[in-house]
Amino acid sequence: MYKMKRNNLIMINEKDILKVFILEFGNKYLVYKSSIIFTDNGYFFLAKDDNKKYLFVLGSLELLQEFDGEIVGTLKIDNSNLLIKKSYLNFQNLKIIQKIFPHLCPTVCGLRTSFGTGDRLGIVTPAHIQAFQSKRFFPFLCQQSVRELYKTKRSWQQVINDATWGIFESGYRGPFGADADHVKKIEDLSNAIDNGFTMFTIDPSDYILNDISKLDRNRISEIYNSITEREEIEKLYLGKKFIINEKILEFDGESLPVVVASYFKAIKHIIRCYKFFKQNTKNNFDFEVSMDEVDNAISPLAHIFIVNELQRNEVNFQNLALRFIGEWQKAIDYIGNLKEFLEDIRMHAEIAKKFGEYKLSLHSGSEKFSIYKIFSKETEGLYHIKTSGTSWLESIRTIAIKNPSLFKEIYNYATEKFEEDKKSYNSISTEISSILSIEILSEEKFSSLLDLPECRQMMHVTFGSILSAMENNEYIFKDRIYKTLFDNETLHYKYVSENIDKHLKLLNT
Repeated sequence: MYKMKRNNLIMINEKDILKVFILEFGNKYLVYKSSIIFTDNGYFFLAKDDNKKYLFVLGSLELLQEFDGEIVGTLKIDNSNLLIKKSYLNFQNLKIIQKIFPHLCPTVCGLRTSFGTGDRLGIVTPAHIQAFQSKRFFPFLCQQSVRELYKTKRSWQQVINDATWGIFESGYRGPFGADADHVKKIEDLSNAIDNGFTMFTIDPSDYILNDISKLDRNRISEIYNSITEREEIEKLYLGKKFIINEKILEFDGESLPVVVASYFKAIKHIIRCYKFFKQNTKNNFDFEVSMDEVDNAISPLAHIFIVNELQRNEVNFQNLALRFIGEWQKAIDYIGNLKEFLEDIRMHAEIAKKFGEYKLSLHSGSEKFSIYKIFSKETEGLYHIKTSGTSWLESIRTIAIKNPSLFKEIYNYATEKFEEDKKSYNSISTEISSILSIEILSEEKFSSLLDLPECRQMMHVTFGSILSAMENNEYIFKDRIYKTLFDNETLHYKYVSENIDKHLKLLNT
């Protein structure tokens, strides 16, 4: 059973560690077998009891005293004793474990084909990893937007902490990234840097002139003429022509003022954010520019201007998220003409190839199944996809099946909050009148509601209200949601993994 000693530690394989641990604790804890890992100084694995998960550390007192937790026993092996410490899955212990196992630290992605999996609950990273198996994607396993942090009352530190313990649980040893998503303010960037994020997605939508199509020429000219760098811009762009896919794009006296008035201030904000990074971190990082949170599609000509201005100001960005034609609503498939989308993405992909190496990033990428093959083919693998709410919806599906009474409460609450909550999103077509009443269904049919686009959209946008709802200083749903998913973890992981796998397979063809 026992192997040779190394640094006075008796080396045991994973199966034998389990046997010895079970002899000591019986069936009190369920060990995540895939998490078992060891060094010359000790053994580490995750296990859970009926209510919580823990990190167990087996080794000498010198090793164990670094970790926050309690010593709960001793394993006697031959003539040696291994102390056992039950430690907490907190950030303090995470920083220690990352020093011991550097593969648990997020890294930069660069131009590798990548896919982000947001996790609003912070508990499904192992399911995401299951979906990535045998796929060619660089995974962003830590991903959260500022809007999601606000709605879930989480922090950057919690996002890193929860996802990384999930990585430990799964036994994943490969690279992964951490994306601080849709950041608008520099103060939010500083906190994300301090907590170990490796990609920063800048959202300058507050600086974009979003309603320019509603303005007359005189107002556009007024805005354009107020830009102090206007003469320099005209020298660089006015009269310039570009041939993209046999189409001529030109910055003339009509198109240049529109493009510059729309995006110049946003570009300036991006430059400020990038300079902040260069001054405040010595580490490499991925930088994403997000121009998708706008009402209208970004034209190929505007794409050229945005990229040229960023490059001219030495902004080294890896990803550019554009607002493509069609409708990119939350939790449902793409709405639009696929032939028109093909022509649009083909133009943008050609611009990306011609003007520098960067990836096109697709936001609101959840469940856009009809366009994945087109997007993947036309970008030739130079892309990044972001998903978020789709995993939350599969969590809700698990609750519908395993705790239908709780699901019914949540569903009815969501119908009350939907009209207000959808205001925080750019485009949501679902009307409350189209939402099916749960009262007409038997409990066995509750989960079928999650297959209806309008119900998925409602549950997607109301997640913040559901998770933060309180009465008498207690959460109405949150604790019961976590408990139900904890008790039905295998099924929960299955639904989430299958959902993400569906996304990846379509992209991977």
